[in-house]
Amino acid sequence: MIRNAALLALAGAKVAAVLALAAGAAWAQPVKTSHSTVELIAEQGSLPAAGGALVLGLRLAPDPTWHAYWVNPGDAGKEPSMKWTLPEGFEAGPLQFPAPHLVPFGDLNTYAFEEPIVLLTEVAVPGGLTPGEILQLGGEARWVVCDDALCVPERARLSLRLAVDDGAADPAAAQRFAAAWAKIPQLVDWQARFALADGEVRFQIAPPAEAGAIAAPYLFVQPKRVVRYGYQTWGQTPRGLSFAMQAGAKAEGWQSLPAVLSYADASGASRSVALVLERTEDSLAAPSKGGGATGGTAGAGEAAATGGAADLGALSLGKAVLFAFLGGIVLNLMPCVFPILSMKALSLVNLSRADLRIARQSGLLYTAGILAAFALVGAVLLALRQGGQAVGWGFQMQSPFVNVGLGLLMLAIGLNLFGVFEIGARLMGAGASLAEGGERKSAFFTGLLAVVVATPCTAPFMAGALGYALVQPPALALAVFLVLGFGLAFPYLLLSLIPSLSRALPRPGPWMATLRSLLAFPMLATALWLFWIVGRQLGATSMSVALLAALCLAFALWAFGRSAAARRPVWQAAAVLGLIACVALSANVKRYLDAPGALAEAAPSALGGLQPERFSPERVKGYIAEGQPAFVYFTADWCVSCKVNERVALATDAVANAFQERGVKVVEADWTAEDPVITEWLEMYDRVGVPLYLYFPQGSSLATATILPQILLPQIVINA
Repeated sequence: MIRNAALLALAGAKVAAVLALAAGAAWAQPVKTSHSTVELIAEQGSLPAAGGALVLGLRLAPDPTWHAYWVNPGDAGKEPSMKWTLPEGFEAGPLQFPAPHLVPFGDLNTYAFEEPIVLLTEVAVPGGLTPGEILQLGGEARWVVCDDALCVPERARLSLRLAVDDGAADPAAAQRFAAAWAKIPQLVDWQARFALADGEVRFQIAPPAEAGAIAAPYLFVQPKRVVRYGYQTWGQTPRGLSFAMQAGAKAEGWQSLPAVLSYADASGASRSVALVLERTEDSLAAPSKGGGATGGTAGAGEAAATGGAADLGALSLGKAVLFAFLGGIVLNLMPCVFPILSMKALSLVNLSRADLRIARQSGLLYTAGILAAFALVGAVLLALRQGGQAVGWGFQMQSPFVNVGLGLLMLAIGLNLFGVFEIGARLMGAGASLAEGGERKSAFFTGLLAVVVATPCTAPFMAGALGYALVQPPALALAVFLVLGFGLAFPYLLLSLIPSLSRALPRPGPWMATLRSLLAFPMLATALWLFWIVGRQLGATSMSVALLAALCLAFALWAFGRSAAARRPVWQAAAVLGLIACVALSANVKRYLDAPGALAEAAPSALGGLQPERFSPERVKGYIAEGQPAFVYFTADWCVSCKVNERVALATDAVANAFQERGVKVVEADWTAEDPVITEWLEMYDRVGVPLYLYFPQGSSLATATILPQILLPQIVINA
């Protein structure tokens, strides 16, 4: 009787469990977000009472035209993650990913999925569970999806309920999980090695004979920042397959590299295997130029075999060129360049009524000056990066001597515009003589100056173009720099070459003298800004020395102007003495550096309603370890784009209120002066300069930070 009662009780528990699961089926329903559908599914229909393993799947389906990312997203994006909420004693393993595709995103190469995927994980289930008990498993999923224009971070809370029983497989889920397991690359023990040489990471893989013919291979390296993703060459050698990619910032730190090799077999079907490459000190030959997998291919078995760097992602290169050209045009409207452009417009008004041949020569030489300067900046930048320096656009502004020199140059231009002194054709073309030789020199050197003063600014479209250029072979990189320069020169060149446009400008007249004097004030304001940067880099005492040097230069130029009018040796001697004093003070500006401790301990200034803390790796890692949300922004006083973002987005009440409600800590990493620690962090996130904006939500890690765009709006920051 008692035995029958126990059997009835057990049967009742099972019936109750089935009814409870039916009632709770809504817990496992898909969740629709803005651009994705996600779902948590289980391979088994119940939990094993005696303990064992449970397989769960995070199904992620991006909307049409959108894509999600692999465990290493490539140049941009963020891999899906899951912060689990499990019953006591349960433990989830890492998410297992299918093989990705190579998906170009604008000017970047990403490793992504445009189709629905299932990310599998094995959950260890403890023994001693009560049969019939209903347990809930779930957590918060986070991921990023992108289309051709936008990236959106998304999240969803997912859960399902399972009864404790025998842990048998669920027949209804068998087909979905069989398909998911089939897409997970299986680990093979093929001989696989890698080595570093000549700025590249070279790979050698020896497939066994039973692997058959391999076509259109692509090697997806799993750890981040080991390689650069812009270009991968491959070739067949007697020892197997060889690959080469440009080395990334973290290439030196690995002895073993997990990777996925995707290829097409003899029948054309797509195949993928997982393997581990071991580092070797042997010399591995670079692939011959007879084969290559370019950044523009689709990836996996669809990658096309092509020949050499000329095939490098035509679509991506085309967009890079377009973005560079548009960025150069928009750069004319940025505060760095606008004063110089205004001076050239004033010169063009003079030329519009002169010989058209001279006007055209002026436009062409102005363009030549800009292109020469961009070629020089690009070559120096690439050379420094090849030498291991982490430098980017505007890197020279980290030098106080550069800022002092630019400040003095802006002061000299301002005084020239005020008429304090003249040098032949007048400095940089403002009110230039129409003599051919004077105008030629003026136009060319104004082009050089325009590039010098443009470097603290980043215009829309520029970031993508420069990011593309800095991971390409030198020839392609310089081409992008030159197109950027051509965009900067294009408006003035157009006015100088088309007479009907230049004739629309106002006639020369007395008003030009007034405008010329007015243009001096932006130059003097720029000089003050540059001296202020020196103060931020070295302290108030050094800034005072720089201002004293400026005073000496002003005296020298005033005396020079007097000597030109009176032709007296005393004024020439005074000008020389003033110039010597200016040079001596400028060369010694660092000797008056304020106490390093005082500069280092100064707290960052308030940013609207935010109170940023000074950056240190320990502080950021501490917040992450504590589960404290943190927002870290990398900025510099010479970075105009940074300051615009801070004013337009970060300093707003909406951002301050959102951060206060969520308890977000704000940390400022100031790169105004060279800082090796901040440079290392920029490299860690594959950036060559500022701005960089990182958001670490609760439960994240250094590897799963949300990277915000370089142009911010309040809502972008709030939704991070």
